[in-house]
Amino acid sequence: MNDLSLELGFTEVYKAHSHEDRAIREAHVLRYLMPRIFQPIEAQDLFAGRINYPPLCFGLEEASGGPVYCCYPERVRSKMDRLGVSDDQRAEVEDMIAFWEKENTIGGKLVSILPEDILTATSNPIASMFGRLSGSVIDFTTLVAIGIPGLRERIQAGRKEHGDLSLYTAMEMALDLLVDIMHWYEEQALQMARESKDEKREMALLTIADSLNFIAENKPATFHQAMQLHWLYALISGVVNYGRMDVAMGDFLAEDLAAGRISEAEALTMLQSLWQLMADRKIIFNGRVFIGGLGRPNVENADRFAMLAMEATRTVIEIEPQLTLRIYGGMNPMLWEKALDVIGEGRTFPMLFNDDVNVPAVSKGFNVSFDEAKNYLPYGCGEYALEGISFGSPNCSLNPLKALEVTLHNGVDVMTGEPTGLALGGLDQFASFDDLWQAYKTQLEFHVEQLANRHAIEYKIEDQEAAFLFISMLYDDCIARGKSVVGGGVRYRGGIIETFGMVNAADSLNVIKQLVYEQKRLTLAELVTALDADFVGYEDIYQMIQQVTKYGNDDDTADAVLQQVSDHVALHTYHQAERIGFDYYLIVNVNNKGNVTAGMKSIASADGRRSGGPLANGNTPTAGNDHCGVTAFLNSIIKPDPTYHAGYTHNMKFNPRMFREERPKLNALLETYFACGGTQSMITVVNRGDLEAAMQEPEKYRHLIVRVGGFSARFVELDPEVQLDLLARTLY
Repeated sequence: MNDLSLELGFTEVYKAHSHEDRAIREAHVLRYLMPRIFQPIEAQDLFAGRINYPPLCFGLEEASGGPVYCCYPERVRSKMDRLGVSDDQRAEVEDMIAFWEKENTIGGKLVSILPEDILTATSNPIASMFGRLSGSVIDFTTLVAIGIPGLRERIQAGRKEHGDLSLYTAMEMALDLLVDIMHWYEEQALQMARESKDEKREMALLTIADSLNFIAENKPATFHQAMQLHWLYALISGVVNYGRMDVAMGDFLAEDLAAGRISEAEALTMLQSLWQLMADRKIIFNGRVFIGGLGRPNVENADRFAMLAMEATRTVIEIEPQLTLRIYGGMNPMLWEKALDVIGEGRTFPMLFNDDVNVPAVSKGFNVSFDEAKNYLPYGCGEYALEGISFGSPNCSLNPLKALEVTLHNGVDVMTGEPTGLALGGLDQFASFDDLWQAYKTQLEFHVEQLANRHAIEYKIEDQEAAFLFISMLYDDCIARGKSVVGGGVRYRGGIIETFGMVNAADSLNVIKQLVYEQKRLTLAELVTALDADFVGYEDIYQMIQQVTKYGNDDDTADAVLQQVSDHVALHTYHQAERIGFDYYLIVNVNNKGNVTAGMKSIASADGRRSGGPLANGNTPTAGNDHCGVTAFLNSIIKPDPTYHAGYTHNMKFNPRMFREERPKLNALLETYFACGGTQSMITVVNRGDLEAAMQEPEKYRHLIVRVGGFSARFVELDPEVQLDLLARTLY
């Protein structure tokens, strides 16, 4: 809308229903909001559904209007300035902003009740909370199998079991809203068809209208209908990942092809249109479509869709959807070959995840059965969830390197001069490496525990504020239990911590152990003085550090320290679940571009990293430290135990030559890596010359797509600091 009436009206509806059950209030808020933020069908769309979130909204996270009830004052004021509103309306809007300062779920209500010690310990460069509910992976397969009528039947069954709960009434109100949105789009498509002068476009619009009319009252019967329902439900629910689409859509595709309703080329055209809609949504850090993997009921049909999905990714040159292929022993080899073809063309997709390692690991880490673990999906930046049965967002971060830095400075953040974390004694307290290791562990454990404490409180506030109706309807066992996804309805409720700088912390500890405690070439005080000076005037110490082998070179000593650091933080986090009443609590090492921003808040480190420099990305070595070749690199990254965490990402950069002239060698390399325990790979295929040229003439290289961390991007759209980090990564 081109004024602020939406935001003001949203606020009035929220106030009018503020004393009602949170589920009923949510249903009324959605009824007001959704018809105003859904956008018209555009010229080439083959499916209805576009959405634009305002600066005052409701949703899971920022990418879909949240977190929860959320107002972004700076965006509202920017909109006022852009519109040039009157003084009277400006005063009205400022009153609205003041209201939301207290009513914001995370920034207002949560912060107001957090104990001071938890707030302080989770708002610093070591540990911080985002306050979001990201990464929901609802059961789209059930949605398209039973449709809206099936959801209504489930709600009625729940009502018979638990009585006339407000949750059920609100869910029915939400479904009524979805049906109204469908009919609104149906009328729009019919009107556009009447006005169209192109017969082919007219038929496409009539197909959209027919599908919308049908699925409003029936479960889908065709490929187009299933994908239309899938897409609209994703938008109205606010989820930012799209589930196992080959499982959900494979049978619909096969049946339509067999019946002659569509051709393979027509199916691809539909999928290309959906891919473009996903790209235009601009989720960035999510937007995942999953294909492949164990646990698919109709593998042949699913594989047929998977091949089509990879072709859509090859031909729609965008950074979304983030196509993700789960591989396993006995998989159709055509999927593997097609995946390498697409990756080799520079798409960065599909990302490859190894079920033979990940499914057993997820079973142990999440404390679930092997069959349930087959439902794992690596959403967001690569962290795992269980489709339709687990909810546990990564809404906080932990920087082990910063924890080490603060420990070495007796609880002080050198960059700010402020007390941060625990003061565990001066350097003279660390007479042995074990003394330092124990202090570092104490520092890290304290922050892990405080993050867990805050996560538990956040869930309570979020449950008080919202039911997340559309999401709860497609999570087991919310309807059956009569409870929302964050209020005890989901089968497995948990939490996840994103870690940044684990590799740097490990390499730093290894350097300290060798140079200070074993070889005694310098004292800990001398080393810390050099770090504080960013090595200026201490080039001799910097050179000593460079001589110590780092993680990423298949060096048992260096890799063992990384394993030690990884096992410690993973296990300590894992053990928090029972204490705070969660089903699981885990870490991920999935660094997105946060490795750059987190590095800016850290002084020079003992691994040779300069002050403010980027941290290592995910579980891969610090850029340039892996100098013993690709085999050594791969041997190192498979060593950390995959059992008690929710995903470690491995970004790899290959020269296009490997995918063309040396394809057999590449095949052998990757197949051996996965056979030896590699959990996953995120591959960028590029040559250094193109990256350098793109920094000089960006207008000529918009086609250049790279894997940053847990997301892909057009290289020319990245900040210069991130571009330099990518350029520095070893190219194999």
